[in-house]
Amino acid sequence: MDKQKNLFIGTITFIILSCGGWYFMYFSELNKSLEVMNNNYKQLQNEKNKYSQLKNKFPEIEKEWKGLKEELTTLINKIPTDSQFDDVSKMLFSLLEKNKLAIDNFNPSLAPLDEKQIISPETQEMILVEKYPIDVELRGSFINFGNFLDQLAFSNYYLTISNIQISQNQYSEGEQKISFISYIYTKNSSNDISLNQNNQSYASTSSKVQNNSGLTDQSEEDLITEAIQTTGATSLVDIVKIIKHIKDNSGKDIDENLVLSLLQKRLKNL
Repeated sequence: MDKQKNLFIGTITFIILSCGGWYFMYFSELNKSLEVMNNNYKQLQNEKNKYSQLKNKFPEIEKEWKGLKEELTTLINKIPTDSQFDDVSKMLFSLLEKNKLAIDNFNPSLAPLDEKQIISPETQEMILVEKYPIDVELRGSFINFGNFLDQLAFSNYYLTISNIQISQNQYSEGEQKISFISYIYTKNSSNDISLNQNNQSYASTSSKVQNNSGLTDQSEEDLITEAIQTTGATSLVDIVKIIKHIKDNSGKDIDENLVLSLLQKRLKNL
């Protein structure tokens, strides 16, 4: 009887211990898995909240992007083509004269200082933007110069000004000597770039033929004088037109300073 009782108690104890061990092992692993799932859920919930915040910001971001796109399009439209370079430089020269500023030096550069390629937001066309400096020295009152800057800001063309230097004119009371660098920006579309490259190649070939045949044996002064008369130059700003005329007809690269000197002499005699 005692043996059966002990066997029964031992069996019950074994079953209880086995169940307890199984319960502990199984539910311990299950609890760990539950903690991992809970952490993953919290992480996904946080990411969902972040994406929801970004989604709410999309209209604002889209609005800002459209605004920047419109600003870039407006800016590109204000940049003249390279064929309008003379028009822009003349506009700048006339604006200075209009504000009663005496121009001592107005020297546009024919070589671009910098160039960038941008993509038009409207047409997705590649555009080459070139930056040309113009050295300007003048005399006048600070008020008139301020009026000039105000009017320049409302110009139809995109121009910038830097390196402004102002000093008192020792020979005239109340008059300032002013110098600055103005930058004219021009643009060429991808089609224009290809066309210009072909024209430059043709001009280079024609230049070589002319040089070999002795057609360009004129002196530089004669070429400049003839170009001044042919282009009908009436102001310093026409120096660009003169040099371009000489380049197109003779293929020669003329010294800008020589052109400027002869043009100044010509204008004084008018």
